[in-house]
Amino acid sequence: MLLRRTFLTSAIIALSYPALAQGHSHAAPNGGQIVNIGKLEAEMVVRGGEISLFLTDSKDMKVDASPYSAIAMVLAKGNEQKTVELTPSGDNRLAGKFDFVVEGRFRATVTLKGKDGEIGKGRYTTDIKR
Repeated sequence: MLLRRTFLTSAIIALSYPALAQGHSHAAPNGGQIVNIGKLEAEMVVRGGEISLFLTDSKDMKVDASPYSAIAMVLAKGNEQKTVELTPSGDNRLAGKFDFVVEGRFRATVTLKGKDGEIGKGRYTTDIKR
């Protein structure tokens, strides 16, 4: 019985570890959703018709956005996929505008690129700020 309980506890911890590794123990400084993309943390904020992606490192230090770009594949009204390009917009921010309707929460998959190509992808489900 003790061996079985130890095994079950170990299995639960092992299965939950990936979820814990991707989670964040700190609040998003800009009120958005933070996702790890490569070695960076990328916080998405959607306000009105603009997507902002704020880049920080693992120590929450701002990362200069000028050598980066991103493509956001957004789920628009009617399950239509729309593409939004995000370009450097000062400091640690990439930004892009959109003019289509989104039903419910804002859902997007972001591909972050650096000077040497693709860094990685992040999936977001967040609210649009007013």
